[in-house]
Amino acid sequence: MKFEKLSGETRLYPIIGDPISFVKSPHRLTAKFEELGHNGICVPMLVPELALESVVRGLGSVPNVRGLLITMPHKNAMFAHCATSSETSRLLSVVSIARRNADGSWHGDMLDGVAFVGALKKNGARLERARVLQVGAGGSRKRHRHRAT
Repeated sequence: MKFEKLSGETRLYPIIGDPISFVKSPHRLTAKFEELGHNGICVPMLVPELALESVVRGLGSVPNVRGLLITMPHKNAMFAHCATSSETSRLLSVVSIARRNADGSWHGDMLDGVAFVGALKKNGARLERARVLQVGAGGSRKRHRHRAT
């Protein structure tokens, strides 16, 4: 995003998770916004599990936060913060993306399967008549163990 466009009218799309340092979405999504002429920016936010409720409540009160991207460990917990959701989200009880409803509440959806299929196709996979079993709700969580020295 060109910084001269950054203003009080910029639409914010935080991606929330813990850890968050691995995400590539902010750069790609912000570049796509610029390409489309949309004054928006995706911002990574390190949100510990115990902070999710207060963060979602706080972001919900900020009018220019127009959507959220959700990664682990919050995909299950975020489902409860959505007033409405897609059939896929209801089936799985998880959310990977949330957008504002007209009343300011959140609408959740799960796009990991769609993204998985898109990545396969982009890398040359032929999916006609293929069967795929995707296990899990997407994302990964890398835990670091520290050894005493």
